[in-house]
Amino acid sequence: MVSEFGGPIHLLLSDVIMPDSEGPPLFDRLAKAQPDLRVLYMSGYADEAVVRHGVLVEGTPFLQKPFTPPALARKVRDVLDAPPPASHV
Repeated sequence: MVSEFGGPIHLLLSDVIMPDSEGPPLFDRLAKAQPDLRVLYMSGYADEAVVRHGVLVEGTPFLQKPFTPPALARKVRDVLDAPPPASHV
């Protein structure tokens, strides 16, 4: 768990929709213990569909599956280098 780790966590990479949860509530829980936590969501659904169904706010960092390792690395770097947004979900 996050509390057992003890150090800062800089980025949560999470699928938007998972079998027992969704990414945004997971981020909300983790961000309480790690206020500087950034998030990058991924999904097999198109980003427009995820936004349209109200799962993510437009502009939330998102990477559509399938993606290549270089595309993931670029997106992670972009998220970590960007100024922190006011809201992730």
